[in-house]
Amino acid sequence: MNFSVDYIINHLTPKRTQVLQDLQLGELPVENIQAVHTDVNSRAFLDLRPSQNQQNQQKKTIRETAQRRPVKSFENLKCTARRLRRRKYEEAFRNATTEVHNDIKSVKVTLQLESGKTMTFYPRQGSDEENSVLEDDNLKQQKDLKLIQSVIHIKDKYRISDEALHELHMLGASIPSKNNIVLEKKRLNSTLELYTNPSPNIDCTRRKAKDILEYVMSYSKNEKYLENDTLLLRFACDGAKISKNINSVRGVFKILIPRNSLPEDVKGISMSPEDEFTLFFYIGDESRPVLENLVTETFQEMKYLQENGLELNGRLISIKWIITCDWKALSIIRGINGAQCQYFCMWCHCSKKQICDFSIPSWPIQRCPLEQVKNLSGNTFGYKEKDLCPFIPYDDMPVDDLHLRIRISQKLFNQVVTWSIDQKTEDDLCKELRRIGVSFRMWEEKGDDKLNTKVKKWSQPNGDDLRTVIHKMQLANVLSDQRDRRYVNIESLTISQLKDELSGRGLDKKGKKCVLVARLKEAIGSNTKVQKKCHSRLQVSYDLTDDEYEQDLDIDALQEIWQEFHQLMESLRVLPNSTTYKTAEIFHNDAKEWASNFRKQTFDEDVIPYIHALVYHVPQFLGKFNFLHDIGVAQVERKNFDHRQAYFGSTNRNGGKNRQNISKQILERENRMLWADVEEITRVKRPYRKKTE
Repeated sequence: MNFSVDYIINHLTPKRTQVLQDLQLGELPVENIQAVHTDVNSRAFLDLRPSQNQQNQQKKTIRETAQRRPVKSFENLKCTARRLRRRKYEEAFRNATTEVHNDIKSVKVTLQLESGKTMTFYPRQGSDEENSVLEDDNLKQQKDLKLIQSVIHIKDKYRISDEALHELHMLGASIPSKNNIVLEKKRLNSTLELYTNPSPNIDCTRRKAKDILEYVMSYSKNEKYLENDTLLLRFACDGAKISKNINSVRGVFKILIPRNSLPEDVKGISMSPEDEFTLFFYIGDESRPVLENLVTETFQEMKYLQENGLELNGRLISIKWIITCDWKALSIIRGINGAQCQYFCMWCHCSKKQICDFSIPSWPIQRCPLEQVKNLSGNTFGYKEKDLCPFIPYDDMPVDDLHLRIRISQKLFNQVVTWSIDQKTEDDLCKELRRIGVSFRMWEEKGDDKLNTKVKKWSQPNGDDLRTVIHKMQLANVLSDQRDRRYVNIESLTISQLKDELSGRGLDKKGKKCVLVARLKEAIGSNTKVQKKCHSRLQVSYDLTDDEYEQDLDIDALQEIWQEFHQLMESLRVLPNSTTYKTAEIFHNDAKEWASNFRKQTFDEDVIPYIHALVYHVPQFLGKFNFLHDIGVAQVERKNFDHRQAYFGSTNRNGGKNRQNISKQILERENRMLWADVEEITRVKRPYRKKTE
């Protein structure tokens, strides 16, 4: 039976006001209140919503009351407080239903909380048989909702299409219908508010850090991140391709464990891509103009949070930001020249002329926002643009250990490849890499010069493979000691070395490597080798004497350099209580000794900026933060891969009937996954046990 609005106003007005006053204690919106009334022969719905004017006045009263007395949500209450609040709800609806006619035998009330869970009770009970039917229906609805939410989580995690789930559903599998899944997805998409750029030609969507923190920190399991009412947040920005022709950039942040409360085991530290909360995502290039145009509001919000803090559950929480990115992203955000420029360092005033001098005791962190503003007009010390994050000091910008390891490992590996080409041991190199399980191939390409010079090229191992190469590769199986210091193979020269040789002979040094090789060969005749000159960039070290009988390549010394570098990098992955952990002072001394040996055994030009950072700046941040591995961007790189997979598996790629921005679809997926992670929807896997025959 249906009840008219006149009936509700005439009979339920005194009690409805009491209901609304009681409901303001919780998180239930007035618009969602519905009571289900059941009589002997039929069921009907009674809408308790008042008229528009009364509704506006009641909302105003509720807001004023809530402002005077902030109340915790139902999910954050303890068991006793939950029971008391539930009794208040039951009493309020019991009083409200006293005016309902007696022919209504049973009343069922279902309240839906913000978390998606429901609360059901019976202000007026019917017979036991009728109540059992209602309870069974409610239990079934809750189980169905939980199943739908679990399916959505699995769908997002493994990027399963709607069509695939629909086909499985039609085959008879116990999977909810596509319509139910779509409806629940729409509700979960609004877990956090998304802000899309209004321009139709710009694909950019962002979330507020304040909304993410309020949602995540409202759960007691995340209290471990608080120390003296302070949250330490790491911001990172990175660009990557999500398809062959589409570039994307994302800005993420991570909540760090307090540096003075590090666990005893690395497993106690969050090292998962799900712990990287995306602040903004856009389709475009990783460049300064695009960042300034699209994400300035995000940087302004970060600054506001650091200056004013964040109120959580009645507590004022201080926010402290640190920033870690790869070298390119740091130079863009900070407005400093890149690593190839004269003043290359992101932390100090070291120049290219001093990069190889490891006798300097220390390079303190000299850059600061005030100095940047002062020297910006003259482009002094590499400053070229204003800082996008001036609220983060340079001593809160740790070196990223992932790119530190990859860039130096690539330099060591490419040195061995060029020496292998020089000694014509390419087959031995491929065989050794196969032995340690690293994929590698080498091929030749014809140059675009008139001589059709063949140029050797090779694949670059990824980060995990480089770690294996540095640790397990035996250089003696590939290279042999050389005692002829006078000649090197032209094909093994780098582009910089080729340009130096051509410049010394007064020849043009423009063009690709194959062109430079052909030009140098044409200049020296039929020879395939070129003699080293004193104090040229081809010289192994400026400190060495020109002794023909001294070994040019000392394989044992090179192997030791590789192993020492591996030990340095592994020490950054362990906690302070580990036996292999190196303190800041020990790390600085070991890194300086390693860099000096590296310079003696290889070329001065191979001393890259990351080696300077390894020797002088990693120890500084190691002493300040105690542990750097969880601050690095290793999980951001995994998130790049996850976004690429999501582009192909969880978006319509700007197609379909209802076109949506790619960035919005990806962040809607992250909203759903964040909800599933906080609500612990993920199935706990059973421990693996190997069965014996």
